[in-house]
Amino acid sequence: MRTRLVYAGCIAIWLVLSALVALSIASHALLGAEQQFNRDALLLSEQLNQKLQSHETVLDSYATFSALDRRRDLPSEKRLARQLLRRYPQIQWLGHIERISPDQLPMFGQRLKQLYGQALPMPTASGGGWEGRFGLFPLVFIEPMPQSNLLAADLGRLQAARQALQNTLESGRMEISSQIKLPGLPAGYLLIRAMDDMLSKPLAASLAPAHFAAMAIRADSLLPSPLSLREGVEVRLFHRNDPPPGPPALLRGPERASALETLLFPRLEARHPLGGANQPLLLTINQQLGWRQIGTFEWGMLLVLSLALLTGLLLVSHHYLQLAHGRRQRENQLFYLANHDRLTGLANRNLFYDRLQHAISRVDRSGKRLALLFLDLDRFKPVNDTYGHITGDRILQLIAARIKEELRGEDTVARLGGDEFVVLMEDIESNREADKIVNRLKQVIHQPYEVNDHLISVGVSIGIAYYPEDGLLIDELLTVADRKMYGNKREIAAAGAETA
Repeated sequence: MRTRLVYAGCIAIWLVLSALVALSIASHALLGAEQQFNRDALLLSEQLNQKLQSHETVLDSYATFSALDRRRDLPSEKRLARQLLRRYPQIQWLGHIERISPDQLPMFGQRLKQLYGQALPMPTASGGGWEGRFGLFPLVFIEPMPQSNLLAADLGRLQAARQALQNTLESGRMEISSQIKLPGLPAGYLLIRAMDDMLSKPLAASLAPAHFAAMAIRADSLLPSPLSLREGVEVRLFHRNDPPPGPPALLRGPERASALETLLFPRLEARHPLGGANQPLLLTINQQLGWRQIGTFEWGMLLVLSLALLTGLLLVSHHYLQLAHGRRQRENQLFYLANHDRLTGLANRNLFYDRLQHAISRVDRSGKRLALLFLDLDRFKPVNDTYGHITGDRILQLIAARIKEELRGEDTVARLGGDEFVVLMEDIESNREADKIVNRLKQVIHQPYEVNDHLISVGVSIGIAYYPEDGLLIDELLTVADRKMYGNKREIAAAGAETA
């Protein structure tokens, strides 16, 4: 039982220590994953800022060329736009936007017909608050021409473009729209730049058309390509004015975390403002950490350390059990030496008195009797004098063995010292039962002993005391038994004298 408890405690300690080691290794692995996540997020934000800056540079170049080209040389403008589009594939199209009042629509339609050689569908004026305040914002030029004809379309009708146009009118600087979806084109952003400050002379009147350069940027092309995302990483890019949570994620890692990983592991998030005042975009990167962040090396380290801990604890437990076993053995040996005769291995006086006291207590409860036999060897002293003490000790050992063979399992035999023995017989029914034992003991003890090629015979005198008739105390019983033993010894001596 003690061994099982020790090993159970060993396993419990091993589980606790292994859990602490696993927690430490997992924390280190997750800290490394968090540091890598922050580096990746910072690198991605820097790459995006560079790309957004290049968009501003492209739009500035295109706006400058368009502002200086007062003759509206469409072939030259198309060539420039195509060159820019080939160099920057994330740009969907480049174009011009003009601000006109509703009453200028007829004249605007005639001008586009002269410019493109065909009549184009013109936007209709609704006379609403926006048009009354700012006018219409049709596209005058677009390259490349999309499948759905956006030429002459009023971008002021689109909420996302309207806000960017209004900001441009009020601030005079470049503005980017929130994410917009134009017919026939993927979702993207409009980058708008006023060109009036680039003209050679100021406009004559406030109602004169305002000129804008526009660039449509694919939303899904803003991220660097190729972009290697770690598993579980989610990238989202949206305008800062977009209400949360913004548009769908631009790019998502190949795997999603399980419910258990969501419960056990932290979720990392990084938010990086991009583009400054002109392109107020917000990049958010999220990653749900999980088991995949704990690599093969960490699992291997955990296995090695766990096995090392288990081996060490088992060795310590085994050593502890060995020490405990040795201590118990020493205690048992000391107890045995303190309570047994060293020569014969029988109980000594201390152990016999203790067992006799317990037997008396049991007899008092059960109402039965017990018998105490006192044995003293006859003709033993001449054996020591004639053959030596070694031979005498060997005879005592043989006598002790013969006595034990004749007794019941519940009886106790002890050596009080010298050639004196006592026998405790419990739960006897009558004196005859004790007398039978006495007769058998005399017979076996009287039989010769062959020791060192010598055939030696000894006799025995036995006295019997019964509890409770002959006494209630241990000393009383021993005294009675001893007296009867000497009476038996005198009877044997008298019988021997008559025979002689």
